[in-house]
Amino acid sequence: VERSDNPITFGVTAGLNIANMSFKQSGLSISPDSRTGFNVGLTVDIPLLESIYVKSGLLYTAKGCKFEDDDYDVEYTPAYLEIPILASYRYDFSDVTQLEFNVGPYLAYGIGGKAKYKDDEYDDEDEEDFFGDDSQTKRFDAGLQIGAGITVGTHYYLGVSYQWGLSNVLSNNHDGHEDGLKIRNNNFMINIF
Repeated sequence: VERSDNPITFGVTAGLNIANMSFKQSGLSISPDSRTGFNVGLTVDIPLLESIYVKSGLLYTAKGCKFEDDDYDVEYTPAYLEIPILASYRYDFSDVTQLEFNVGPYLAYGIGGKAKYKDDEYDDEDEEDFFGDDSQTKRFDAGLQIGAGITVGTHYYLGVSYQWGLSNVLSNNHDGHEDGLKIRNNNFMINIF
């Protein structure tokens, strides 16, 4: 296998998030409704071997979830700065078309977002910072990302990926933590650049 002589390349990316959060406690699992968000940022491709790259970058990404019923709605809108560190295999279909497969971890740090509560029965609304001083959530998140994409004309990329959160974003001082409540981010992404 030959070492690649391709240069390190930088780019920009933007995409759609279809985010959700999993809630698990004592063997029970709750899956709320997905929330649509977005991601935007810088990318870097570092060639290692002829078809093997490291794909990374820095993204701003909006995640979260929604709970909706007849009387009470909840929406979480956390935003993160995220660094993916992906092994990327590239296969050239032709001189102008390349397929890639990506897998690896991501690391994220929460920088903002809200927890919004709406009680229709009592016509009451409340909002607090998702990562505020009184919050019960941690800023650090990490997980596994897998995806695939296609590059056309060496400049235009379309890709899809999925992220499984591996970190419990609930802080240790949460009142229900001793009962084993775990909250994790999950996210489906469609990206172009």
